[in-house]
Amino acid sequence: MAELIGHRYNVAIRGMHWINLMSIFILIITGMRIYLGWGFPSSFAEARGLHMIAVITFLVANWILLPYGIFIEILERSKYAEMKCNFKDFRGIWLYIILNARYCKTEGIKRFLKTSLFFKEDANRLVGIIRHYMGKQEYPAFAIYNEKSGVYENRTHPVMKLLIPLESTAILFIVITGIVLYDINWSIFGINVGGIIMNMTAGAGALFGINAMVLSRTLHLALTYFFIVEVLIHVGILQMDFKTKEAWKAIFINGKEKIEESPYTTIKK
Repeated sequence: MAELIGHRYNVAIRGMHWINLMSIFILIITGMRIYLGWGFPSSFAEARGLHMIAVITFLVANWILLPYGIFIEILERSKYAEMKCNFKDFRGIWLYIILNARYCKTEGIKRFLKTSLFFKEDANRLVGIIRHYMGKQEYPAFAIYNEKSGVYENRTHPVMKLLIPLESTAILFIVITGIVLYDINWSIFGINVGGIIMNMTAGAGALFGINAMVLSRTLHLALTYFFIVEVLIHVGILQMDFKTKEAWKAIFINGKEKIEESPYTTIKK
């Protein structure tokens, strides 16, 4: 009997994970050098330069690669809903979108959201995980692979589903506060973005009796600590399990996993 191989992540999502892995590490190290005066990197200017390079790569990963990977996944899930799409022909993709937009908005998006957002089933899995740590049951499988369609109906740990919206919000606000920490008059296309942010944070800071720059710096630092905790949860608790080696391989190497060797995956016939 042939091995059952699941295609878990496309190349864009894998690339996003690799860039995030490196850029978050650099952002935390250089950020702490800038704020706390650590000895590495050796100079403030060097730390600031590396920090800005890491910012750009981090945003490319999360605001370009991730949306592109999601777009491809939606198309794939629409395809497996018994719809036709020629992925080898670039024109075929756009023709497919135009002619089948109604289906992309229903089946493809619905199937993607099912595997990415927190639903009642995830709450049940989370309860099962808590019961596992209380010694009352085995650790429940949280990934569901549909053997007939060849796609995952769910692949994300319920705790990660709770963290995804928090992480997205944190990225937005850490960028906003980072802009004014970099340059309070930062502009693009003639628009003084830094000035706009300072005016907004000045109003928010007045509620706490602090000025806009102090609020921006405090929020930026708090979000840095949030990402440190989030990484510890994401990697240290959810993924540092030797039983998940197939999932690690799928995330960072070839996007595939051997379903039979993944103890937290249920096969749906």
